[in-house]
Amino acid sequence: MPEKQRVTSARMVPLASAEAGTPPTPRTAGDRVALVLALSEMAWRNSGQPLPSIARHELPVRIIPLAQL
Repeated sequence: MPEKQRVTSARMVPLASAEAGTPPTPRTAGDRVALVLALSEMAWRNSGQPLPSIARHELPVRIIPLAQL
């Protein structure tokens, strides 16, 4: 079965436009986390795969208190 062809597009914003005056990155940590969430969800949607459902206690991370470093 042939793979679906994806269409990508680019958008150019002239430096003299009003849009160019907005900061390129979010200002607060909460804004940055929200942006990462939105980009991650968009990436999963574009992959065509279901969003994984992992319980927090099953996440592949290790927590090391700063006092132990």
